[in-house]
Amino acid sequence: MRELNLVEDTKSQHFDKPSKQQSETTNEGTKEMLPLYPFVIAGGRNTERLYVQHISDITSYKFNVIPRYFGNESNYHLKFPQRIEEILERNNNPKIFCLFDFDTIYDNEQNKANYTEFKDKIKEHIKNRNVVLCPTMPCIEYWFLLHFENNTALFKTNADVVKVLKEYMSSYFSVNSTTSVSEFATKLKKEKYLRDKDWVEKLCSAGKLETAITRAKENIEKAEQDKNIQEQSYTYVYKLFDEYDISESIL
Repeated sequence: MRELNLVEDTKSQHFDKPSKQQSETTNEGTKEMLPLYPFVIAGGRNTERLYVQHISDITSYKFNVIPRYFGNESNYHLKFPQRIEEILERNNNPKIFCLFDFDTIYDNEQNKANYTEFKDKIKEHIKNRNVVLCPTMPCIEYWFLLHFENNTALFKTNADVVKVLKEYMSSYFSVNSTTSVSEFATKLKKEKYLRDKDWVEKLCSAGKLETAITRAKENIEKAEQDKNIQEQSYTYVYKLFDEYDISESIL
């Protein structure tokens, strides 16, 4: 199992075009470009953005977190390809992770068709490994839940997951047993509750991040082998870490 180092008071470097931090003067006086941090695109405007931002700040994993690349969950199949092309145009061989919830897709025929259309638009980028799809069924909160328990039940909605997650994370947001599930779910979506990195530090502490990575990966591998992944919840968010080469990405 990988060992993740939490780092104190470190600000991640964010850029999507060549900068001084990305270049290094060689003996011949030319500029050599160093690898960019991976980019993240997500359907969630606050939860995913601030989660990845805090991960980038407190661990060895660094990402480009650019606010305009987060949001528009309902029309991701149109927006994501545009954002991908923008990043590819402005950067040399970047890595792009796409995070999105799958709860509105799995049982809706039109949304399934949109998803197929989306994948077809970016299939070459996936093949070239510039783009990595990281869907979660049903939502990002399921990824958080795997930090605490290995639950592969089929949660169909955000509320279903949050009801279980509240038991573990309520103290992170100063809520108690009398707080309703809907109120707790709201806190997990609002920037004012998420902007402090403390909740992610707690989420990652005591090896919980490594545990979640292992659980997510092994659960998917088993489900694919048994051909029953549609019968359970799953998350590919682990790929942010499993497919991240720290040795090449940290400047």
